[in-house]
Amino acid sequence: MKDSPAKTGTPRGLKFFYYLFLGILSIFGAVVIVQRLVIGMKVTALSSTIAWGMWVAFYIYFIGLSAGSFLLSTLIYVFGMKRLEKVGRMALVSALFALFGGLGFIWMDLGHPWRFWRIFYNWNYTSVLAWESLFYVFYILVIMGELWFLMREDFSRLSQEKTGGLGWLYRVLAFGVQTPSAEEEEKKLHQNSMKWVRILGIVGIPLAIGVHGGTGAIFAVVGARPYWFSGLFPIIFLVSALVSGAALMTFLYAFFGQRDEDHPSIVQEMAKLMVLFIFIDLLLLFAEYLVGWYSGIPTHAKIYHIIMFGPFPYTFWLGQVLMGMLIPILLALLPFTRKNVYFLGLAGLSAVIGIVAVRLNLVIPAYILPVLKGLDTAYYDKRWTYSYFPSYMEWATSIGLIAIVVLLFSVACEILPLFPWKTKEN
Repeated sequence: MKDSPAKTGTPRGLKFFYYLFLGILSIFGAVVIVQRLVIGMKVTALSSTIAWGMWVAFYIYFIGLSAGSFLLSTLIYVFGMKRLEKVGRMALVSALFALFGGLGFIWMDLGHPWRFWRIFYNWNYTSVLAWESLFYVFYILVIMGELWFLMREDFSRLSQEKTGGLGWLYRVLAFGVQTPSAEEEEKKLHQNSMKWVRILGIVGIPLAIGVHGGTGAIFAVVGARPYWFSGLFPIIFLVSALVSGAALMTFLYAFFGQRDEDHPSIVQEMAKLMVLFIFIDLLLLFAEYLVGWYSGIPTHAKIYHIIMFGPFPYTFWLGQVLMGMLIPILLALLPFTRKNVYFLGLAGLSAVIGIVAVRLNLVIPAYILPVLKGLDTAYYDKRWTYSYFPSYMEWATSIGLIAIVVLLFSVACEILPLFPWKTKEN
């Protein structure tokens, strides 16, 4: 006999106001995004000297969330971390919608967003960006394939239980799959599903690494920017992705996961993974900054000085260090917080927010330092400036697009069977 997963127990009134708030922000976001598409890039604070800003920072932020969530799912389905299996589906759904968010931000940043298809039509095999775009296509297919094989038995059951629009949707998503009535046949169907999930997970590992490591490589091959021009940059992107993925899952499962006897232990396990990845990220950060300072190369040392003591030092000290590292580590390790799932969930949320500061510090400081000495004073014009703060429209479109992604993710979580059905023990 089958039981449906335990509900998270979110109050209906709170859920109504949650969706109302997201709906209002999403409508606002849609309006300002249309304005950006109509008016063009002049709505931004970007200039001839600073070509990448907040949108690119959020692009690599969401791509990191996606890659980290997906790689976490591979630990579960490919490398057999069975104790975290209840997180697997949520991780894959998060990976899919985070990827859509990242692609939305980079699409808005294109000077001619409606020409994005040309990268496939006018293929250039020497372009890192071209290969990156191809990886995105296969990466989406792998995630959707994994989700279908994981959920197809539940789609079949739900298509028989639900009526109306939801019943029709589940019948479409089941693609004709019928759950066998015989227990032995049902077991074989499940084993076949998990075999394909493992195969797709293995295929997806290099794709996920290519998706976010390739994003790091886009930066790393820019030889004119000493801060980016490093073989370590793609590795930093990958480790940061693992941090953000583990942190996101810690937060989501702590507050919205399946409330059963395994809930506390799963959240604690996720928090441990998050702290492990944060320490690795901290080691890379320390090595990068130490070598940069010790080398005495002016262009390197000045970049680190700009990040830590420049126009926006709070982005580094409060965002990256405090929220991205110290608060999550303390909440996950202190005796009076490490066993409380809500404190651990807040630790994950703190890290997720702190990673935004990490992305901003990766993108913007490299542009503030002129490529040639004296270039910042050689010419005076409002579009030739070595300072940057996002415009109102950049803030508005970013908040709006994030709201749209969160709303769609939340609706998907309501509709999709995020937690597998379980068999009662006789």
